[in-house]
Amino acid sequence: MPRNKVRHGAMAALNSLLDNTRSAASSTTAFGSPVTSGGTTVVPVARVSSLSIMGGGTGNVPFFGGDGAGGTGCTRVRPSGFLVVTPEGAAFRPIRQSAAALAIPLAVITAVAATRIVTVSVREARRRKRIAAAQEEQQEAGR
Repeated sequence: MPRNKVRHGAMAALNSLLDNTRSAASSTTAFGSPVTSGGTTVVPVARVSSLSIMGGGTGNVPFFGGDGAGGTGCTRVRPSGFLVVTPEGAAFRPIRQSAAALAIPLAVITAVAATRIVTVSVREARRRKRIAAAQEEQQEAGR
C-alpha cells in the first residue's frame, strides 16, 4: 500500500489498536517520568510485556461486501529497578521481588499435597476396614 494513501476500515482499526497498545507499553505509563534533583537523576526501569490479538477481513460479495476488524490488547508493566545517574556515573539498582510472592504459591502447593495425602489415607483406611468386616462376616458364616 502506498504511504500517501489513507487507510480506511479494517486496516485503520487494526493500526489504531496497535498504536494504543504501543503507547501504553512504557515504564513512564506506570511509574512516571525520570526525576531530577540537583545533579542526580533517577530513571524508572520496567519489564514491559505486551500482547495484541487482532483480526480483520474484507469481502466482495454483492450486497454484502465490506470490511471489518477487531481485536484487543493487553500490556503488563512490572517494576524492574531504577537507574541512578550522577555526575560520577550511572548505576542500576534492581528491585527485588519479596519472599511473599514466592510464599503464596508454595503454600497453595503444600495445601493441595496435604489434602491429597489425607484423602488417600482416609480412603485406604476405609477400604481396609471394609475388607476386615467382610472377612469377619465370612468367618461367622463359615461357623
